[in-house]
Amino acid sequence: MDTHDFIISTIKKAGEILLENYRGSYEKMIKHGDARDIVTEIDLKINDFLVGEIKKVFPGHAIYSEEGNGLDSGSEFMWALDPIDGSANFSRRIPHFAISICLLKNKLPIAGAVYNPITNELFSFRKGEGALLNDRPIKVSMVSELSQAGIFMVTGKKPENRNWGAGVYLKLLDTANKTRMFGSSALDICFVADGRIEGVIYGELSTLDIAAALGILTEAGGRITAPLGEPVGISAEPQKIVASNGTKIHEKLLSLIV
Repeated sequence: MDTHDFIISTIKKAGEILLENYRGSYEKMIKHGDARDIVTEIDLKINDFLVGEIKKVFPGHAIYSEEGNGLDSGSEFMWALDPIDGSANFSRRIPHFAISICLLKNKLPIAGAVYNPITNELFSFRKGEGALLNDRPIKVSMVSELSQAGIFMVTGKKPENRNWGAGVYLKLLDTANKTRMFGSSALDICFVADGRIEGVIYGELSTLDIAAALGILTEAGGRITAPLGEPVGISAEPQKIVASNGTKIHEKLLSLIV
């Protein structure tokens, strides 16, 4: 089976599960003893569905999920899942969240999708073939001046990032056109890919959780780096990253976060 077609079909079915439960009642839980880190019963329900579908069609592949499922088969192929990226938004019925599925080969994204069933926006990519929104090709914006750019900024929860993040945010308020934080890193990065904003800065982010969005942005012509401009690895460990439309805005953002 074509992996891209499988991803699209599976993520749409997962979206149906999410929509069926969006207005209902469900259990909410705290992860890692942090009341700001929310997981819901629906996250787990979608997670179980995605893992089950992958195991049926690709039984030899490894699976990583943001919600704790791990299957290390020793395969060169691994699926990276986030059942609901933006669980806090979902739990408050704020319609900015998404399901994320990505297939990696030797730790590099080769196909994936990010889907917000509330807005019916499905971003996807296949390596070397460009990025799509609902089957329509998308590209990053060509805005190159920070004064005209929309930038999303997320400091993260670590205490050591607070002063750093506050300082960067103040610089953005002085230099960027608009500065926001919406609460779903996968969708935020897809918005860069679709030319709606020009960049995002994260103080701590697991790139494995949102590998699909990184693949989409790369295929749309964007750029993703660590703070010193070095390449970003795909990892479950939190790290600082800057993602942008790839114009000279990227270097300007890097200069703000040091």
